[in-house]
Amino acid sequence: MTIPQNWSTTLLRPGDVAEVFGVTTSTVNAWVRQGHLAPVLVTPGGHRRFLPQDVQALRATTHHQDDGGGQA
Repeated sequence: MTIPQNWSTTLLRPGDVAEVFGVTTSTVNAWVRQGHLAPVLVTPGGHRRFLPQDVQALRATTHHQDDGGGQA
């Protein structure tokens, strides 16, 4: 799944990010812990929200790493 252009003002949930990468939300949470992706907002309930631009940047980074067998 690619991120639609009209999502530029929408914040993404971990499940949305997971769908973009084809991974689980546990993997997305690990990326946050590892510093690969930072939430732009954490709700009062502790739910993380991400900017589409940040997700797209991580996606571009992982595409380069895919050639070497690595992942974010």
